[in-house]
Amino acid sequence: MDYGWLAVLPPLVAIILCFVTKRVLISLFAGIFTGAIIISGGNPLAAAGYSLETIVAQVTDDWNARLLLFNLLMGAGIAYIWRLNGSKALTDWARTKIKTKKGASVGAWLLGIIVFFNDYCNAAIVGNVFRDISEEHKLSSEKLSYILDSTAAPVATFFISDWIAFQIGMIGSGMEVAGITTEQITPFAAYVSSIPLNLYCIFAVIFVGIVSFTGRDFGPMLKAETRAVREGKINRDGASPMMDVGTELGEPVKDAVPKISTFFIPIISLIVVTLIGFYYTGLSPETQGMGLMEILGAADAATALLWGAFAMTLSGIVMALGTRTMNVKDTMDSLIDGMKLMLLACIILTLAWSLGSITGDMDLAGFIVTLLGDSLSFAMIPIVIFLFGMGISFATGTSWGTMTILTPIAIPLTYKVTGDYQTAVMMAGVVFSGAIFGDHCSPISDTTVLASIFASADHIDHVSTQIPYALLTAATALLMYIIYGVAGISPLVLIPVGIALMTVALYVVGKNVDEVAGVKAKAN
Repeated sequence: MDYGWLAVLPPLVAIILCFVTKRVLISLFAGIFTGAIIISGGNPLAAAGYSLETIVAQVTDDWNARLLLFNLLMGAGIAYIWRLNGSKALTDWARTKIKTKKGASVGAWLLGIIVFFNDYCNAAIVGNVFRDISEEHKLSSEKLSYILDSTAAPVATFFISDWIAFQIGMIGSGMEVAGITTEQITPFAAYVSSIPLNLYCIFAVIFVGIVSFTGRDFGPMLKAETRAVREGKINRDGASPMMDVGTELGEPVKDAVPKISTFFIPIISLIVVTLIGFYYTGLSPETQGMGLMEILGAADAATALLWGAFAMTLSGIVMALGTRTMNVKDTMDSLIDGMKLMLLACIILTLAWSLGSITGDMDLAGFIVTLLGDSLSFAMIPIVIFLFGMGISFATGTSWGTMTILTPIAIPLTYKVTGDYQTAVMMAGVVFSGAIFGDHCSPISDTTVLASIFASADHIDHVSTQIPYALLTAATALLMYIIYGVAGISPLVLIPVGIALMTVALYVVGKNVDEVAGVKAKAN
């Protein structure tokens, strides 16, 4: 059935209610139920049943179930780090290295770039490392969650990760539809050539560094940062942080001696086992003798992440029992308490997936794509692809789904208009930019949720403070796409131009937080 414009209603209802009510769960379910009502022909009882069946299908989906268990085990690993005084040890160490608020912000940004192999692990690791440090230096939870979110998917899209493997696969699909052969260009080479046009991600990562180094903010983020500096409140009064470790887990064990190893052993276990998992699950008779990217392309990312989180939790259990800091009962209590930390996150992820399923049943993406038409000039192609990518990804909360939809359309469309396969495959970078915009800042995106979790931020506060920054970055990318399409200027030239424009814009609309708060900044 063709639902037409009605397909827009479910995500629209969810997103509007998220901002109006600041209650994520009821807003997401309202979006799901709205779609179910439409699909069920207005029958509320049938809609309720359809909604519940959709949610059950998401929970029992093999991929989703693994990611839910990953989150629960991550919570348990965090609990052991906290209870065994690992967080305190890192804070004590960091206090000797990071002397300023700027240092905390820049440090989180740099670590976010270093942890590039998966967006989920990025948010978890950087958040765990800098959550206490940020509070120590009065960096708001909104700012930390922005840093986490902007160095998760935008970074993972550029380096060796499951993201790149997926993107290469999407480019291959687009090339096949367009009739571009591997003799002309391989999917990997096509991916490399698309990187300069992935402008939103490039600008998003760099803009975080500019904001961190300058100490300037604007909009709701300026208000949040001013509150943190002036009042020492990393969250506003009345906020509902997605994860408050201190409140949920209580005080660390009295006999636990703060050791930096207590923090890093679980984190290293997570990283090493996850990376091994990516490689191991990608090995098969089909990938024998192939390169690393092909192996990553065949990897089971959800399984690798699950193994890594299990290793993190297991290392915590071994340290707790091996050092006799906890008895068996306390160890198991910490396991359960840690999983409780992630319960809200798991519910939100499940509802977000369910809303995405509903929009899929209504073919929202297909409806949007039909609006593109087939009479575009080349100058309009990057602009339209980017805008539609932004719209689809923000409405559905999924970047991979958006890439799946648009890449097999963008490449053949460009090839048809230009007849140049090099230009055609470069359009994949524009698709990735638009897709990751939504993954970056949609309130129903899983990585946006995870950024709120690991920064202990109120989810809607995180979204509302981040969106002005994301829009500035997106507007800069859009302007560069217009120039690229109209004038044909190389994106390698447009990148520094865009960075300069963002910097100027920040100085025009932004203000120094310390000056606004009326405090004297510490020497760097």
